Amino acid sequence: MRPAAGRYTTGALLVLAWSCQSLGYAQPVDLLQMLSTGGLVLLGGVALGWLRPPQVGLTAPQAMLLLGAIGMLLGLMADSHATPLALLASLCSLADRNLWLMLQLHWELLPWMHAGMWIGGFAAIPLVRAMRPTCRRQYCVRLAQNVACSAWMTVGMSAGVLLSEYLALQSGARSPASMLGGMFSGMVWGMVASVALYRLYFRVRPMLERAAA
Repeated sequence: MRPAAGRYTTGALLVLAWSCQSLGYAQPVDLLQMLSTGGLVLLGGVALGWLRPPQVGLTAPQAMLLLGAIGMLLGLMADSHATPLALLASLCSLADRNLWLMLQLHWELLPWMHAGMWIGGFAAIPLVRAMRPTCRRQYCVRLAQNVACSAWMTVGMSAGVLLSEYLALQSGARSPASMLGGMFSGMVWGMVASVALYRLYFRVRPMLERAAA
């Protein structure tokens, strides 16, 4: 059952990604956008499973990503009532190709989406500790790790939109679905980047401690 937890998480993320994109589905070409997003999410799930040993079952990053994605989707649905997704996609396409400016734009126009993602991520802290009260220290979600992962997911969403806008400009297939796909894929790969750096830290720290001794 434990190794299957990672596969179930990836499948759930795929459903959430397509649910997110379906909010902006507007033209037949969006189906290709959804397929490409699905591929990126699947690769991200595989990378995350490779970085975290499957024998521990549902890992902290997987729980944070899954709950964060649920919160992101719910928040996005709330934000779309105030700012139509077509308008949001248009504003993103007109914005400067600058990560910091895109982050600011997203925070201003999608406050509930970000709040939902962060709240969902924080909900993983009591969930994982309740599921595995005796888990090893590096596998248990902690506040500092949670904040770092959520920050990386936030940056990843904006970076994903920038990349999707560039690709849409080249193909001429810009739409709200492409923007949402880039946003969701960026969130997944933001978590992958965070876990990779976390693992690198645990590998490098003993060497630094020996060098300083």
